[in-house]
Amino acid sequence: MRQKLIFPSLLHWNLLLSALLGSVSPAGAEDFDLLVYNTHGLPSWIAGDDPETRFPIIGSHTERYDLTLLQEDFNHHEKLLEGTGTALVKRGSPTRLPWCTFCSGDGLTTVSRLPADWQLEIENYTFATCSGWLTGANDCLATKGFQLLDLTTPGGARIFVVNTHMDAGEGESDREAREAQLETLRQVVQREVGDHALIVAGDLNLDASNPLDRALLEAFTQSLGLVDSGAHPTPPADWEILDYILIRNGPKTRLMVRNSGEDLTLAQHGTPLSDHPALFARFTVESSNANP
Repeated sequence: MRQKLIFPSLLHWNLLLSALLGSVSPAGAEDFDLLVYNTHGLPSWIAGDDPETRFPIIGSHTERYDLTLLQEDFNHHEKLLEGTGTALVKRGSPTRLPWCTFCSGDGLTTVSRLPADWQLEIENYTFATCSGWLTGANDCLATKGFQLLDLTTPGGARIFVVNTHMDAGEGESDREAREAQLETLRQVVQREVGDHALIVAGDLNLDASNPLDRALLEAFTQSLGLVDSGAHPTPPADWEILDYILIRNGPKTRLMVRNSGEDLTLAQHGTPLSDHPALFARFTVESSNANP
């Protein structure tokens, strides 16, 4: 489902000045570019198109980014690898129900092309709550969760990055599941990340036009001190706003957004390669000194 573009309130403008000031990288700063994309990787009879053709092309687009966070990489991972080449590729959690023919893992994949002198560790986490087996967007058929990336730059700046895909659906039980998943994510971040710089990205399935979803989003961002990176579809886009790149600085690390938005090149013959927008943010990292 698509609708007219609506920006999340209270988030975008908080970072606008920082983005403008960060348009030129200061001396000694370190840069990296991030792509976030829900790939619509369901079986072809559900997706309604030809994922086997799309996925190698999606994989090839990761060459232009240091980090790519993918969601719904369910059924066509080998085709994705045809396009990613020699990049480091880390999948998320497998299915919790291996005996279930129709079940899948979390569909999360991180593709890294960071230089060799950048350190990267990735841990996978699963959500204990879901909503819907045969109804409510069938989310319980997938083992939804998140990946937590621990990134250290050559200069010693430490940044944590979350790649996640939460429950879909518009029912009360779907929203309750998203609320529980946000709470799980918040608890893990507070325990594992502390006050370090943080990026939370992915398909949160929080509809920017729905007041109840917006309330969940704003409560979550406020609890972790996150603001919006400004990564939104290009107007006059009619994408439903479910995907986000949210960020915060750490006491020793500053994330400046050089540029952000929608990567319109992820298309074939004028048709987008997925049913979600491809969002990107280009960061400059400044660190006062090495983080422990």
